[in-house]
Amino acid sequence: VRSGLLTLEQLQEVSLFARYHAQTFAEYPALQGRRVLYETIRRMLSDQVYDVISATRAALTAHAPASADEARQCPPLVQFSAAMYEESKALKSFLFRNLYRHPQVMKTTEGARVVVQDLFLTYLNQPQEMPVAYAQRADLPRAVADYLSGMTDRFATREHARLMA
Repeated sequence: VRSGLLTLEQLQEVSLFARYHAQTFAEYPALQGRRVLYETIRRMLSDQVYDVISATRAALTAHAPASADEARQCPPLVQFSAAMYEESKALKSFLFRNLYRHPQVMKTTEGARVVVQDLFLTYLNQPQEMPVAYAQRADLPRAVADYLSGMTDRFATREHARLMA
């Protein structure tokens, strides 16, 4: 919502969000702007956490594993309740369709992919551009991958600009 990629109206399509949004307005009718969004999300996340705790406690009681090995033989013990699972799944599906696959997000993701690919190939062909601890490792592709994985987005962008100039 803050990015402008989603609206509160769109989020109202998701029952999980709509319920907590309504609760927020019922308790704080004068609340406006970002504070409405933050309070709605706070309530939604809090209830999801409590739901996992409650459902997990019930699963542990039902299966009563006496050891870690017994727990590994059980079906998943840490879980949402069935109702919260369905609502969470609907939220994730909504976010996938409307946010994660938004054209602007896809464009940014593609740009990041190009930066990582370019950096990987450059460091592979010019390992001296990396710190010595990485450049001298025996498994160079793994060293490059490890070096890239430790980069912040900002640093990777700067390195890309420096090396591609």
